[in-house]
Amino acid sequence: MTALLQLQDVSRRFGGVAALSNVSLSLSAGVVIGLIGPNGSGKTTLMNIISGVDAPTDGVVLLEGAPVHGLPANVLARRGISRTFQHIRLISELTAIQNVMLALHAPESRAVDILLRLPGLKRTEGRRRARATELLRQVGAGRLVETAAGDLSYGDRRRVEIARALASGPRLLLLDEPAAGMTHSERAALRDLIAGLPAQGVTVLLVEHDMDLMMGVCHEIHVLNQGRPIASGTPDRIRNDPKVIEAYLGTEDA
Repeated sequence: MTALLQLQDVSRRFGGVAALSNVSLSLSAGVVIGLIGPNGSGKTTLMNIISGVDAPTDGVVLLEGAPVHGLPANVLARRGISRTFQHIRLISELTAIQNVMLALHAPESRAVDILLRLPGLKRTEGRRRARATELLRQVGAGRLVETAAGDLSYGDRRRVEIARALASGPRLLLLDEPAAGMTHSERAALRDLIAGLPAQGVTVLLVEHDMDLMMGVCHEIHVLNQGRPIASGTPDRIRNDPKVIEAYLGTEDA
């Protein structure tokens, strides 16, 4: 498979604590990739580095062969990397569709068009609204278009956040525990949604504690422990790897 993203000897230290130590990974394009490991293993730190929230202390991050480590999140978003967060970051006072529309990149408009509310600007807003509605329907939240984000259930807020992350048209979508707080039926719908994204040109990097979801939807899985990779491969290979069983799958919180 083609490598979309490569990490070469990436480390991140916070004071004297090493959250990641010389991590080298190759993430394939056109698939769903899982990232698992015990709490504190460095998963969120790695996601932060890939998405530009944080910069590596050492090492190189390549997006389709071009170095991107240390670039800010807004620049990486324009280059095709988008993400959701473990703690939902919707604006509670805005409706679902308004939250998604905020993430859509509208074409530059002349100041006079904005001041006079000329037809061209109205058409642009109409296109943005139509696209946001389409994204909400795609994630199973079409009925929630005009509902304030603060009034949504936890699972529905997760869906709206995914729609917002998809609004920029990413090539790589990072999902940080998207199934947290969802019911069994909501998780089944989420699995179908994630499984269908590669066919739309979106590669997914998924961090999730729900092992049934991970094993069912991921093409390949990478495992971190104490800031270092300990295994990678297909779900079947990971499920039966003694190092992974000892470090993670055999623990009570797996």
